[in-house]
Amino acid sequence: MDLSSWFHDQLQASGAGFIWAMEQIAVERRYLPSPRHPEDWPAVRHLFHMLYYERQMVLPNMRCWLSRDEPGWDLEPGDEEAAWEGHGRTQAFEEMLAEFRVVRDEQVALLPRFDDALWHEPRAVLWGDVPLLWVVTKTYQHTCEHTHDVLRMLLFWDPRPRPAPPEDRGENL
Repeated sequence: MDLSSWFHDQLQASGAGFIWAMEQIAVERRYLPSPRHPEDWPAVRHLFHMLYYERQMVLPNMRCWLSRDEPGWDLEPGDEEAAWEGHGRTQAFEEMLAEFRVVRDEQVALLPRFDDALWHEPRAVLWGDVPLLWVVTKTYQHTCEHTHDVLRMLLFWDPRPRPAPPEDRGENL
């Protein structure tokens, strides 16, 4: 299997799916937690998290495999919560979506530079000594996870109508 080609398709498709899901959330709901799950993040916080994670962690980790001369990047990923409080809360939703597209496109552009040996070579990165295959698989999984969370908000924000009891539908039990 050509991992670069496979992940090219998966990262492009999952990134597009995440962006599409974010765009489906009504503008007036993007900054609100779901009434069904008020303890969960609002859509904009998922977007900020994905942007922060991919820009601060994924992209630097992927670049780590391209340079043998440079040591691994700083294993401290920064303070996401401080970044959210300092800038994320006020950054425009559309601006964050555009930045996410750019960061994801940068990741996809790196993929053809990895040969089979690099895909399987472990490096010391944020998650420990793992191969590039693990890092990019984690990126794909993480995108799917947050796409699920956003789609759950979209689909189940409003209470679903309940079917009428059988006796009200004229059915015999």
